[in-house]
Amino acid sequence: MRHGYFIGLLASASIAVASPAVAHELSSETANKQVVLDFYKALNDADAAGTTRQRIQAIAEKYIGPDYVQHDPAFANLPGSGSARDKLIRMFQSMPPMKPMPAARTVAVMAEGDRVMMLTARDMPDPTTGAVQPAYIFNMFRVKDHLLVEHWDVGTPGMPPPGAGAAPGAMPPPKP
Repeated sequence: MRHGYFIGLLASASIAVASPAVAHELSSETANKQVVLDFYKALNDADAAGTTRQRIQAIAEKYIGPDYVQHDPAFANLPGSGSARDKLIRMFQSMPPMKPMPAARTVAVMAEGDRVMMLTARDMPDPTTGAVQPAYIFNMFRVKDHLLVEHWDVGTPGMPPPGAGAAPGAMPPPKP
């Protein structure tokens, strides 16, 4: 009986010691997810209002770190000087006005430590058949100090570029 009591007491002490660290990690992951969700909301709101070109500078400065690392070659290899964030801003600012589209649906948002993965979907017409089908984009960000500092993505071919009602990522390189 005394042996069981000691094991229960030890287990309770272990949980109590680990709980603050686990709680801190969970609150940090929740905060990181919120940064990504807020970034996409700002982009979608600007797109819906047709003001992405005018608002992208402020959005990028609020949500994207100055030393942002971009792993998508379509974005990473944008022409011009400056940081990946600077190039992304210029790309949005130089895009011609496009027909508004419904905002992408958020399918899932998951976080582990400083990494946040977001899956979005949008119903898009197939370019060859015209049949509407879902197009998906997986985006993963690393978040540091409440800023997006690194980005990876993969998406369904044919997904429209940002500024056309789409979340950033998985887009073909801008046309000259």
